[in-house]
Amino acid sequence: MSDVEHAISTWDKQKANFIKTLDLHLEDVGEGKARMRMPFRSQVMNNAGAIHGGAIVSLCDTAFWVALASVYGVMQPTATASLNCSFLRPALPPHDLIAHATVLKPGRRIVYGEVHVYSGEKLVAHATLSFLNTPLDELGKRSGHEGDA
Repeated sequence: MSDVEHAISTWDKQKANFIKTLDLHLEDVGEGKARMRMPFRSQVMNNAGAIHGGAIVSLCDTAFWVALASVYGVMQPTATASLNCSFLRPALPPHDLIAHATVLKPGRRIVYGEVHVYSGEKLVAHATLSFLNTPLDELGKRSGHEGDA
């Protein structure tokens, strides 16, 4: 099994309930990159018949986390610091959404990147994201346990 196949298999076994609800599927992962699919289905549609913007933002956030984890590892404590998503056109049936996430600046504390979301051949959304990494050696200090023996 290749590293990519192993990463995808692990993702499928360990994804959180919210990710299962959105039915997100990791398709590819590499150094600072990830590709993820969200199937078009009625559960994520808005009243206009397009995929709901909140579902698209969740796809962007999740795909970028996987790209970040490909650089820092899945055990790196991190949180979304900012996410700006521009919706360029409605994501209409019948196409699944494909998110291409890229880490552009892998900093020690702040990780910056972008996600392009396609419906078929059409770019439907573009997001820029900043995630905040917490250095592993600072976790005890942040929880108020410094000096505890």
